[in-house]
Amino acid sequence: MPTPWESLIDQVVPGESVSAAITNRPTGQIARRTQYLYDRLLALAAGEALFAHDVTLEEDALVGDVVYFDEVTSSYRRALAALDYNMTAGYWTISESSYVVGMVYEKTSNTTGHLVTGGFLRNFSLAGAIGDDYTVAGAYYLSMTQAGKLTSLQPPVGVFVLYNRDGTSFHFGPTPRDVLEDHIHYCYDLFAQPAGSHNCVDIADPDATHRVISPDPSLPGWLPADHESFNGVAPEGAKFGYNIAQHDDLQKVWPPLPVGSVYIERNSRGVAVNTPNCPVVIVDTNGIWWMQDCWGAAPWPPEYPGCIPDSSSSSSSASETCPCEMAMEYLPGHAQRLDEMHLRLWFVKMVAKTDQTVVTALDPCNENEPILVLDCNGEPASTGKLCLSFDWSKLTKQYPVTGFGVVKDLVSGVIQRGPAVTGLKPGIKAQIIGVGVENVDWAFDPTTNIYRGELQIGLESLTEESEGGTELVALDQVRKDYDDTLKRLTLHYPAGFESSIRGRIALPRVNFTDAVTPDELLLYFWFWFVSRQPAGAIPTLAATYRRYPRPASSAPFTALPGVAAEADIDAGGVWTPGLTFSAVSQYGEATTPAVQAYIGDIIDFTIGWDGVTPPALSDGFSIIRMGYRAELAP
Repeated sequence: MPTPWESLIDQVVPGESVSAAITNRPTGQIARRTQYLYDRLLALAAGEALFAHDVTLEEDALVGDVVYFDEVTSSYRRALAALDYNMTAGYWTISESSYVVGMVYEKTSNTTGHLVTGGFLRNFSLAGAIGDDYTVAGAYYLSMTQAGKLTSLQPPVGVFVLYNRDGTSFHFGPTPRDVLEDHIHYCYDLFAQPAGSHNCVDIADPDATHRVISPDPSLPGWLPADHESFNGVAPEGAKFGYNIAQHDDLQKVWPPLPVGSVYIERNSRGVAVNTPNCPVVIVDTNGIWWMQDCWGAAPWPPEYPGCIPDSSSSSSSASETCPCEMAMEYLPGHAQRLDEMHLRLWFVKMVAKTDQTVVTALDPCNENEPILVLDCNGEPASTGKLCLSFDWSKLTKQYPVTGFGVVKDLVSGVIQRGPAVTGLKPGIKAQIIGVGVENVDWAFDPTTNIYRGELQIGLESLTEESEGGTELVALDQVRKDYDDTLKRLTLHYPAGFESSIRGRIALPRVNFTDAVTPDELLLYFWFWFVSRQPAGAIPTLAATYRRYPRPASSAPFTALPGVAAEADIDAGGVWTPGLTFSAVSQYGEATTPAVQAYIGDIIDFTIGWDGVTPPALSDGFSIIRMGYRAELAP
């Protein structure tokens, strides 16, 4: 633990005892001050770095963890790269935890320490921040999965933190810029062909339209916009949809973010497909949609080979909006062959807005799921502003038993109900029985000894050895004494005095009714005796007891036992513990012979000493613990 700063020097004052500890107190404080200053000097000499000293830290922050400042707790907490969604404004922002301001250089307590905040640092291990590969040089970024840690692979929310030179020296310079501004440019050549067979279209026929006659979703290219593989998400008026599922490279990075960043050109001539007055292509998060189908305006060449003649062509609303003459602008003078076409897709994608940081689509797992994903108008949707609903009508119920109203699981749209407590297992002296659930397979599992359902819990009869404590009722010439040597309270029997203690035991009343004879017990008293001088034996002690049986409810009253009911614990009413000590403050345990007792009894007992009986103990003896042990009589 680093040396703390001591703000005051405690001088020796008149009246204090003269000892090494008192005399050396001020010089020791000055020495610790000097060490503190030396530690601070070493920190300054560690590198050309800036530090923030004696700051408040999150308790779980370790040396090497990178931190941000939490305004709510006014402390530095472990940083984590993440995005937050502003529900009011409707946009994403960098989370507060992403703004790294320092690295824990040293901890002075569980919640305080020193931070390095910038610059070049030497002789400091990065193992705590990076792990086993901390010697690998290069740029390191804030982790999105482990709070306070770094990673060499730039994550989607890429917050640069430091440049590692060799694992023990590094340039610390966190980048607090907005990573939402980062983006990547993509370019892909689209398949300019129908995904399946297509019809022949004659340029002389003004009403002719391009069609996919036998659409095949296993082929790359373009399918009819109303094909079932698109699940009805095509925009109104769309003629064809691009089969992204058969374009592996494009599928991996789809959709563009933002969607409006898309640009499509034809025949690599830089001529845009869309014109201000003629939207040929619409791009959304669901796909790429071609809006025209008149001759020469389809997403494949007008004389693409392999066409099938047919007579089912019909007029196109697209040709009325965007005349066919405009469709041939990409082939000026028809210099290129009409059976060739190139479509090139350009778009950008924000680095942070990936499927690892934002939800790109949300759908139920299957049609039987009770969870519904809707748009704000209550219609089924998977993207945009969504609402979740729960359709209870799709649920069935299992275990419809009274008292089993807790939902335990949901499996394939089926509610798995059960008890609030999964099960109970009896422990020592505990007894569990079912109430009204006999012969039900889930009520008791004999292999695990687990009970379930409506249960009753009680105590078993004393069928094996049991122990308990005693109540101290009276002291006669025995004093409660704090022993300076033992540093604990004792019951002290002083020499030269007739002294005794009166104690009480209350035996449990389990399994006792008027119709059942209470169980007979063998009851033992035990004590921990302590020596008060270098050598000696615990003398013979007076030891008696008296029983107070539990009164029976069938009788109106029970007479209290009198003095005549006092009985001997051992023969003759005396008991010799049999402990001989060889040194002061030794202690040992001694147990009396068994006496007769019954379930539900109260037992009073006396342990006394005449104070003189040899061997005479000059300082008496003490008891530091006592109790009883009961077992069923054979």
